[in-house]
Amino acid sequence: MKSLVKEHEAPGFTFKESENPTPDKGEVLISVKVSAICGSDLHIYQWDNWAKGVGIKVPGISGHECVGKVVGLGEGVTSFVVGDQVSVETHIPCGECELCLNGNQHICENLTYFGLHTDGCFAEWAVVPEVCLRKIPDSIPEEIGAILEPLGVGMHAAQVGDVQGKKVAVLGAGPIGLYSACASLALGAESVYISDLKQARLDVASQCGDFNIFNPAETGLTDVFGDSKADVIIETTGSGRAFTEAVPYLKKGGIAVMVGLFPGDISLDLSGLVAKEITLRGIHGRRMWETWDLMEELLLEGKLNVAPSITHQFPLEDFEEAFKVAINGEGVKVLLKP
Repeated sequence: MKSLVKEHEAPGFTFKESENPTPDKGEVLISVKVSAICGSDLHIYQWDNWAKGVGIKVPGISGHECVGKVVGLGEGVTSFVVGDQVSVETHIPCGECELCLNGNQHICENLTYFGLHTDGCFAEWAVVPEVCLRKIPDSIPEEIGAILEPLGVGMHAAQVGDVQGKKVAVLGAGPIGLYSACASLALGAESVYISDLKQARLDVASQCGDFNIFNPAETGLTDVFGDSKADVIIETTGSGRAFTEAVPYLKKGGIAVMVGLFPGDISLDLSGLVAKEITLRGIHGRRMWETWDLMEELLLEGKLNVAPSITHQFPLEDFEEAFKVAINGEGVKVLLKP
């Protein structure tokens, strides 16, 4: 089968023919229809310090965001039948630790990841553990099905921010930031502000919802917010400067939801957070399966307008161009089709 393989601990992927996989006990074989490039895939492609330190399977097939059809079942699989349309949760929980047993599988003590620690979905077929596979309605288009995993991160961020009726500021209009903004609108936020340094991303955001859009390099936060501060800040950039400059514009009693990963330490006025009774919340992935249930409901109701975020689609063999577009920030969500 066609596949993108991380063959060596070095930058790049190799497009090659790989052996067709077969499902073992508790696994499901899917025919991959569409996959999507994630920020973590860019790290793996570039083989940066993050990629070097997370135990990625090398050699191995990369990719973890996708939609497909079930074509084979391993021993003991009972939740799926051949022909089901499915998306992948990515998080593979152990099911036995205290966190798993208390409904927090998404932060399992022994968590592993599909497409990082196992072969993934940048291929024609993929084997996925039953525990992290999600059946989705056939009425959800394949291209949208391929981005449910990152959309779920944005949905989780909006859930944690308790955004209904509130003024929400989203830092970053990449995929996760844009999906956080879309989810905030869908969950009844009073108003949603979204910022980015790239005009192309802001242009896409303008197609997805009635957002207050601004470039912080051109418009100061004082000009954006004035005396009316935000109730919720959702941080998706991983930029220490962006976050520290935004925090003073968070109301007393506000919530700062941390989604982006920071490359190093940042300087933060913790006493100021204490005095304002700010809640600082980190989120990781999606709650299994609460976030998925809510996301699917809102999609089927037409309340999540995320199709404009899919800016580019390439055949799998044109992966070099696809990754160039994703790395340069020319697109928002970039899809690959085997």
